[in-house]
Amino acid sequence: MTIGSSTEIGVVVGEFYPPHLGHVDVIESALAQVARLYVLVNSVSDQTISVTTRSEWLADAVPEATFIVSHQDARGADQLPAERTLEMLPEPPTVVFTFGEQDLAWVNAIGVRHVTIDLDRTRFPVSESGILSNPREHYTWLVPAARAALAKRVVLAGAESTGKSTLAIDLANHYQTVWVPEYGRWYSDGRAGLKDRTWTADEFVRIAITHHQGEADLARRSAHGLVILDTDALVTKVWHRRYLDSENPPLEKLVNAFLPDLYFVCAPDFEWVHDGTRESPNYRNSMHLDTLQLIANTGVPFIELTGDQSKRLKEAVAVIDETVQSEPLI
Repeated sequence: MTIGSSTEIGVVVGEFYPPHLGHVDVIESALAQVARLYVLVNSVSDQTISVTTRSEWLADAVPEATFIVSHQDARGADQLPAERTLEMLPEPPTVVFTFGEQDLAWVNAIGVRHVTIDLDRTRFPVSESGILSNPREHYTWLVPAARAALAKRVVLAGAESTGKSTLAIDLANHYQTVWVPEYGRWYSDGRAGLKDRTWTADEFVRIAITHHQGEADLARRSAHGLVILDTDALVTKVWHRRYLDSENPPLEKLVNAFLPDLYFVCAPDFEWVHDGTRESPNYRNSMHLDTLQLIANTGVPFIELTGDQSKRLKEAVAVIDETVQSEPLI
């Protein structure tokens, strides 16, 4: 049934645990049929993702709808009394949209027109229970904000010419997910024509901020609950110490704000290769040791990788599978 009137006021109710693209399709379909749409997100006490967070993730995907959070414990729309649903809405609805197997007795209690959207999930063959049964396998069904928030981060750290970028690409291909290129390298290339190439503390702060902005964007497209990063704010701190040998409190805050789930430190145990940008062959060992010490101080698990790229990839995959990929996402 299609609602043709632009004066209709619609409501969609659910747990949205977790929010996925099928939910987005339902909400967008409902939006196309009404003047205003309210989405009531129910709270359930034993769920690990808060109702506020679920609402924010959905609002990020469909900002045109108005989202309302219900903090009253309820499992399923039919468990929240119809009277309470109506009380929470800013104005009386004229149509209620349902999806999945929501209870029609509850719908009838609302007392307004009823429209079911994609009950058979033909457009988006996904369900909350299906995602929860294997979140990594079904990860790309999640809304982008959820994919970014839930993904585990693995950072490749180390000095120049230690194979970080190559390994990042190899790991991203292995796990069929995204990897975050090193922004500092791009920035360094861009300033190569300057007569005065003296570094300032602010530049390192800007590099760290921009690098992690790129991470936030790419993580929205992540798969299998994993994001691979070629360096991070901590590695930027190592470079700051290399050039300026001083403290940088704003950068230190960024290091603490962006700590990953796992570090791999690539050892400088093969020949340094000049690629037109690199300029620190004599600092490789000292920067490697500095990186190891700074990471150890954070408490984040880390593994030092040695040997050729094939050996490093094999070891990194084994560690990832045994650690961050074995941890629950939801």
